[in-house]
Amino acid sequence: MDGTCARLADPPGNQKAFPQPTSQNPGAGFPVLKIVASFCVATGAILAHATGNLSMSEISLVAQLLNSLSAGDVLIVDRGFCNYALAVLLGRKKIDVIARVPTTVRHIDFRKGKRLASQDALFVWKKSQRPCRWMALDQWLGLPETLTVRILRVRIHLPASRVKTITLMTTLLDPILYPAREIAEAYRLRWREEMCFDDLKTTLHMAHLKCLTPEMVKKELGLFLMAHHFLRCLMAQAAAQAQIKIEQISFKGTLDGFRQCSIAMTQAKSKALRNRGVGSIYGQLGC
Repeated sequence: MDGTCARLADPPGNQKAFPQPTSQNPGAGFPVLKIVASFCVATGAILAHATGNLSMSEISLVAQLLNSLSAGDVLIVDRGFCNYALAVLLGRKKIDVIARVPTTVRHIDFRKGKRLASQDALFVWKKSQRPCRWMALDQWLGLPETLTVRILRVRIHLPASRVKTITLMTTLLDPILYPAREIAEAYRLRWREEMCFDDLKTTLHMAHLKCLTPEMVKKELGLFLMAHHFLRCLMAQAAAQAQIKIEQISFKGTLDGFRQCSIAMTQAKSKALRNRGVGSIYGQLGC
């Protein structure tokens, strides 16, 4: 899962439902729609999404999508979603998580954990004394006081970037079943899903939605997500037929190819209709 934002047109309805950032003067900015979505790591297709305004945290939107996940899934998220309560809720649904640890918030000392390998250990995290603002108080009080997690430090090479050393948290505790290199590779694939939002906002021009009411904004967003899903299906079919990895296929190239194919099909259909019309005239004349 990941999150992003889109600007909206600024009639009163949109301003009320999706207020603009408080750093902007009234009337000098645009309403902002916050979006969180889950992606299929194999194809990049969007599986589910939730929307809100800037006053809502992204993690509260993630909580709205938990019912779209199934037992056995593995959720890969960035450091903004490395959250004790979220990991517990996922665990209750038999869903595992891989998340980047915000080292500015949590200091990880591998000497204090149960060592599994070099830079790989089990830790017991304790529940915070302060309730989560995105959870009901009774739900928060029902969470266990501790949670065992696995922390590992790995090196990941991202495209167009140098090798990075990052710290990951996961509930996949068994180092034999889930080697560190496979967890690192799974997290590396998350970077590709970040590019899906870039495809939507840049290639499909979803960065600024134009509808004038909140209801129509959500419908417009739905159309963009449908278009993205359609193109991802084309990419998956092409990858399967060519027996290559889907990341070797360009989203922009797929869109351009579909447009050119649509034009050619329209022209061929028009030509066939014209030829059929000429033939029917000759038939009426007895030729």
